[in-house]
This record gives sequence, structure tokens and C-alpha cells, in this order.
Amino acid sequence: MDDSGLMFKTATGDTEAFRELVERYQKSMFNFFLRATANPEDAEDLTQTLFLNLFKSSNKYRKTSSFKTYIYRIASNLAISFARKKKGKTIVPIDNDGQLNNSSFKLSLLKNPSLSLEAGELENKLKTALSKLPPDLSTAIELRVKQGFSYSEIAEVMHKSISAVESMIFRARKILVVELEDFLDYRND
Repeated sequence: MDDSGLMFKTATGDTEAFRELVERYQKSMFNFFLRATANPEDAEDLTQTLFLNLFKSSNKYRKTSSFKTYIYRIASNLAISFARKKKGKTIVPIDNDGQLNNSSFKLSLLKNPSLSLEAGELENKLKTALSKLPPDLSTAIELRVKQGFSYSEIAEVMHKSISAVESMIFRARKILVVELEDFLDYRND
């Protein structure tokens, strides 16, 4: 059964349908929150809150978009609220283990170990730069880069227009370039 069908069954009190939804999305939601908070305990709490909210509001679900978009909308709202409560501080590692998510770059590190120090420096600077982004910008970047959402899907998730999403991602990239400028200038010498 598809996700929307499971959600409709959940609204009728079918706990097995809800259990299946949790099994399908628990890992990806936990990873989403882990990247947003950089803290496993916070990620676990947010994941539980997400599924609790999803269950409680199952009778309000309408299939106006894909279920994936729907659940990420709830998750992004929770992540943004959490980040604001933590005074806007959020870290969004690029990969689940905090590494750069670029296999060809990782392969070049294996071939040339002297690049490891530079890669570590870049990862640290990137994490720092990402932590300085406002929560809505970091969420937009997360959905675009890590989750692979289109601009229209991000707009649906974040309740923004496509042009607003384009602007947010442009601003986030601009901030990241400025934050990484010293490192990039240093490496280009």
C-alpha cells in the first residue's frame, strides 16, 4: 500500500498502518533531524515528536501533495522551531557521519593522504559556516542538497513560493561562499 493509503488507514485507527509508516520513514526522519541538530538525543526527541504529531493529526491529512512532501513539511517546521529555541544555532553536516558527501573527493583522499588535513579543515569550516545560517536557510539547503528536493517541493514543504525558495537558497549559498572565502582564497594561491 502507498504512503497516502497508510495515512488514511491510520486516520481510522489502524495502528498497523501507522507502524508501517513509522518503519518506512523513521530512519530518514532521524537522519534529517540529526543533520539539523548534530545531537542524537535531540534528533530522537524530534523524531518521536514528529510521529506523535503525525498520528494525532492523521484525520486532518488530505492528499494534496505527496506524503513525502507532507512529512518533510512537518519535520522542517519542527527543525526550524527547535533551532529558534536554541537561539538559531543549528549544524547541518553534509553526511550522516559529518563527512563531505562526495565520493570522488573521498577517493582522491585515499590516493593522496596529504589532502586529509585540507579536507578536515574544509569540513570544519563548512560545518561552522552551515551553523551560522538562519534556520529557514539551513532547512532549504538541507532539502535541496541532501534530500534532493526540487524547488517546487521545497516550496510546498516550507509553505513558501518557488521564488522565495530560490531566494533562500541563493542567500544561503552566498553566505557559505563568504564564510568559506578565506579557505577558498588560501587554496587558490
